[in-house]
Amino acid sequence: MRRLTTAKAVVDHLGGLSKVAALTDTNINTAKNWPGRAGAFPATTYVVMSRALRRRRATADPRLWGMRGLE
Repeated sequence: MRRLTTAKAVVDHLGGLSKVAALTDTNINTAKNWPGRAGAFPATTYVVMSRALRRRRATADPRLWGMRGLE
C-alpha cells in the first residue's frame, strides 16, 4: 500500500481537484485552496477521502486533515 505524505500527492492520487471536489461534495474553487492550507483538508472530508484512498491502495497521514492520535 502506498503511503502519501502531502496534500498534492493525495489530490493527484484521487484523480485531481475536480474529482476530489466531486468526491467531497465541494465546490472546485474551495477544493483548490486545500493543498496550500496548513492542515490541508477539512476534517469533515477525512472519512470519505480515506476510503477512496484505500480503494486505490493508498493511505495518507491523518495530520493532513488536522487529525491527531491516528498516526
